[in-house]
Amino acid sequence: MKVAIAASGDSLDSQASPVFGRCSHLIVVNIENGEFKDVKAIPNPATVEGGGAGIKTARIVGDEGAEALISGSVGPNASEVLSQLSIKAYQMVPGTVKQNLTLISEGKLEELTPSAPRGRGLGMGGRGRR
Repeated sequence: MKVAIAASGDSLDSQASPVFGRCSHLIVVNIENGEFKDVKAIPNPATVEGGGAGIKTARIVGDEGAEALISGSVGPNASEVLSQLSIKAYQMVPGTVKQNLTLISEGKLEELTPSAPRGRGLGMGGRGRR
């Protein structure tokens, strides 16, 4: 299974990130029989760009062919992109990237739900409606 994890650094020993769209790195790993193969650290360009960080980061996860994502939170727009790409999001636990990857390979991480309800902002034509 190919997994992407939001991270605060570029190695398996880095801390897992509690944020998704503005995490410093995404680490993508192929997990085969509990072993981590083809480890790839990707600096997240959304940390320096303007709005839409979650959507941009979700597209990177999709472009890497990940089947699952581990993060502390995923906003509703990024969650929608992940859903359209059939990528399941899982709740990270405090600790390293390696610890979280081990937990997902053992089926011990919970699925993540969006961190905020859709339609909360003024986008999507909601301005002025009552």
